[in-house]
Amino acid sequence: MKPRYLLLVSQGEDLAARAARIATATELRVCHRTPRIAVLANEDCSCLAIDTDHLVVGTLFHRYGPPRAIAAFDDTERSALLGGGAGALLASYWGGYISLSVRGDAVEILRDPSGALPCYRTAAGGIALFASDMELLSAGGAVHAGVGWDALGRMLFSSGLPSRETALVGIGMILAGTTLVIEGHRDETVTSWSPWDFAEPAGEDRAAASERLRHAIDQAVGAWTSRYRHPLLSVSGGLDSSIVAACLARSTGGRSGTAASCITLYTDDPAGDERGYARQVCAPLDLPLAECRYTLDAVDLNRALGAHLPRPAGRVEAQPYEVAHRAIAAQVGADAFFTGNGGDNVFNYSQSAAALADRALHEGPGAGAFATLRDICRQTGAGPLRVTRAAMRVARAASGYRWRASPAFLHPELIASLQGLAFAHPWLEAPPGALPGKAAHIAGLLRAQVTLEPDRSRVAPVVHPLLSQPVVETCLSIPSWQWRSGGRDRAVARDAFADRLPQAILDRKGKGTPDPFCGEIVARKRGELRARLLDGQLAAQGLLDQHAIEETLRPERPTTGEENVRLLELANVEAWLSSWP
Repeated sequence: MKPRYLLLVSQGEDLAARAARIATATELRVCHRTPRIAVLANEDCSCLAIDTDHLVVGTLFHRYGPPRAIAAFDDTERSALLGGGAGALLASYWGGYISLSVRGDAVEILRDPSGALPCYRTAAGGIALFASDMELLSAGGAVHAGVGWDALGRMLFSSGLPSRETALVGIGMILAGTTLVIEGHRDETVTSWSPWDFAEPAGEDRAAASERLRHAIDQAVGAWTSRYRHPLLSVSGGLDSSIVAACLARSTGGRSGTAASCITLYTDDPAGDERGYARQVCAPLDLPLAECRYTLDAVDLNRALGAHLPRPAGRVEAQPYEVAHRAIAAQVGADAFFTGNGGDNVFNYSQSAAALADRALHEGPGAGAFATLRDICRQTGAGPLRVTRAAMRVARAASGYRWRASPAFLHPELIASLQGLAFAHPWLEAPPGALPGKAAHIAGLLRAQVTLEPDRSRVAPVVHPLLSQPVVETCLSIPSWQWRSGGRDRAVARDAFADRLPQAILDRKGKGTPDPFCGEIVARKRGELRARLLDGQLAAQGLLDQHAIEETLRPERPTTGEENVRLLELANVEAWLSSWP
């Protein structure tokens, strides 16, 4: 069972009767209540009281303590948290949680930096509501006013940039690492955790960095594993999920009554068949592996992934993936889904020349910069002159990261109206002198945020250990050029687990992709896809370029991989709209 909670904040009404009614209707327990606030949660969601006006809801681990969830604070911990506030919480603990503090007339709600516990918000009848999911918001009295078409257009254009708004009118969310401060009828959002606070190179050699990273990942996987009896891990055959598998096997191996299983999916096209690599990972770790095929029978353009969310999420080709996970979970009795999601993001996967620009800006030209030039040439196959010129362009550009739009298949008028849209997020606000490669690293962390609630999160918790706060902070402190050492991407992570993974995994430079399956869906369902997009709500609201879609989906016209991905994303959005009339 996944952690679920509902938080009510009142400016005047005593919440006792309302909380009791909601508890009866939802089978949640009222775990904390004062005249101004009430917290309801299920058995899997802890409510840790610091004092009457300060508490933490969700899953919390000690930063330096044993890898198991905290059941209660002791007196020393309470004193430290009351004195240090959010800073003390963020420095000494981590997990998937929200914290609540009442300070005079103000109420402060912080969402943890990993975003592991959702926090959706609205207001109803003078009560501010915060919840882990839309079902509980509705139970609290929330009524959304339909789809926000302007907001949905911005989402489609902004290429997955996390936002405080959702696609439903009146429903918002608290961003990871930020605090919402409510005072009277006003509220403001402040940044409580910034990746830039950890982005300064640690000044250690690669061996020390890899050892520190190894310890952080071991601790994170071990802590999350302690919460469950039978995790089911998605294994792709790539480096990231293989690292989680190695740590998961170690964490469950010595615990009585605990087991782990793995699942991998494959396509009929060899480009998407990773079974050989997945077997090499799982066999020596003694992890059972289920192998499931991507099948068109599991694809239904009328069904939406993320139908439970207040914003569309996912693409049509993931339907067989989600179906297989739910089936295998039921078969083996899994109580949580584990993933290697976010590995590319936290391990700073890149094929750009930004690492060379970073090193030259940080150290100046010299032997170090030349070594990084050699590493990038070796990794990408590009010549030294081309890499050097690219690095110079990166170094000359303005500091920070320029978030790119996704205009494909959107209506020209919509694109024109959004051309001046500022792609704003607290994590994109680079300080003076920020290194461009680190800015790109941080932007990658943002891209992972929109993947945290896949469709299977409706039936069991989905755990992304590599996105845990200690892992992210460790990776941010490792300079971009160390991640490219030896001409290998994610080099520090490869070094960290060199003795625990098969050599074939450590040496891999690429991995499989379900892209051929995307092409198969578009080819086989071209007519249905065309009809849904041209005659659907997105087109009726003026969000889609119908001429471009009609031209792309002409019979016998070959489509590109990028076109397939975008079309299947839009098809899922169209299906999602039917879930929220």
